[in-house]
Amino acid sequence: MLESSSNYFSPDKGSTPADARPSARELSLTGIERALWPHSPKPPKNLAFALAIALFRHGALTRDETARIGLIGTRRFPIVDRALRIEPLLEYRRHVKADSDGSIRTVLDVRRLTRGGRVESIEAVTIPHREDLTLCLSSQVGCALACSFCATGFLGWRANLTPGEIVEQHAWAERLAGRRVTNIVFMGMGEPLLNYENVIEAAYRLTRTEGAQVSHRKIVISTAGVVPMIRRFTREAHPFQLFFSISSAIPEKRREIMPIEATYCLQELREAMVEYLASRKRNRLVTIEYVAIPDVNMGEADVEALRKFVDGLPCILDVIPYNAVGDRYRPPTWAEVKNFTTAIGSLDIPVKIRYSGGKSVAAGCGQLAADQVTAATPGGHMTAPPGIFSDLH
Repeated sequence: MLESSSNYFSPDKGSTPADARPSARELSLTGIERALWPHSPKPPKNLAFALAIALFRHGALTRDETARIGLIGTRRFPIVDRALRIEPLLEYRRHVKADSDGSIRTVLDVRRLTRGGRVESIEAVTIPHREDLTLCLSSQVGCALACSFCATGFLGWRANLTPGEIVEQHAWAERLAGRRVTNIVFMGMGEPLLNYENVIEAAYRLTRTEGAQVSHRKIVISTAGVVPMIRRFTREAHPFQLFFSISSAIPEKRREIMPIEATYCLQELREAMVEYLASRKRNRLVTIEYVAIPDVNMGEADVEALRKFVDGLPCILDVIPYNAVGDRYRPPTWAEVKNFTTAIGSLDIPVKIRYSGGKSVAAGCGQLAADQVTAATPGGHMTAPPGIFSDLH
């Protein structure tokens, strides 16, 4: 097991506390090349590309790994040393693997925010499913939205992650899983659209030739409904998918469990969803996420409200059985989820159940809190048939 990223990293030679060199991990390929230019006797295009491949495609975390993987000779690496910092932006704290499905929850400290005895941490989760490996990324430290079913919301907002910090989670994930990530979902800690520019930049970097080479069709950004940013995303025509969390189609009820309803109401969100859908050339169904909480949003009135909300809206309903966080709610039984989704079946829309990987190790949907909130207890989550998604209709 990994102990600390210090086991992987020896400080760059000549580095000082006031080191003004930029971090290579925060730069694009073009940015790396520009940083190398003043220190290189010849155009550094090839050197920049080799460095980017080592860091972003192969996940090198040390100077030696970077040099070896990038085939950067001893005569060229001093150029890198003079121009850039290579050390990780995140520090490994611990990881835990679920025996049931092989999901891995990794806790990482954000180095730039760790000072004066205070440590700020994030979590990333890998979920294997047949030949695929899905990586659930965090975009913020904590979250400001305070959804009542989400452990991250209990922490409040601490900081936005940089593009480099978001992308580096990929390197740690592949190292610990020992296999290639095929799918990426921005569904970890934080509201991605409240860190819009950094998330979009990170998503593009994960698709690039010198990077992880994940198809843009395999990248999903989930939002609780930040309407202005949804509309900006639509105008800018990014190729990634948006998923929309509503968790109730009754405004008053949604406001109780998702306070964002008081700022961006369901009607505004639906209008933004329609605009988004109209702009898409592919994936002409919008995905609506619904955290199913018994005795809260799984009744007849909830189904009827959903009927009105989805009327005329080409969509898929992604039902997420609530995973226990604290003692405010209880998780549903499999029978309750099946009854609810059967009732939704009368709406004549596709329905999926999202089986949260790693629930037994607090890696399930809504459970990520960087070890600061007790998220999983025996019986604190619904047991269900194996698999990440189960089609019911």
